[in-house]
Amino acid sequence: MIKILIVEDDFAVRDTLKDFIEFMYDNVEISEAGNGGEAEKLVKSDRFNIMITDQMMPDMKGSELIARNKQKLDEDGTWVYVYSGQMKEELKEKLSGFTNVEIIDKFSNPLFFKEIIDKYMDSQSDT
Repeated sequence: MIKILIVEDDFAVRDTLKDFIEFMYDNVEISEAGNGGEAEKLVKSDRFNIMITDQMMPDMKGSELIARNKQKLDEDGTWVYVYSGQMKEELKEKLSGFTNVEIIDKFSNPLFFKEIIDKYMDSQSDT
């Protein structure tokens, strides 16, 4: 079972992403957070294989969520994807020192999320 955390303040975007992933895979368990504070509580209390987070949220930025929980995310081996429709270069610079973090364009083709999960599954079959 692959545990995924989706962090997105826009319910429609979060719900669409969740539905898409659940449609594509039977072996996923998805948790949702509507903001960085909710996500931080989940990260501290659980272990996730993949976290997909929006950058621009009202209470804290995705990059701040990652920075505040870096040690736990690294210990858990969580693959982190942060997406943003703006400031992509600035975000790359801000997160350049983090391992297991990838920046994606918010307007990516939804099949990109399938690629993320497939890549994770492939990495687990190699071990």
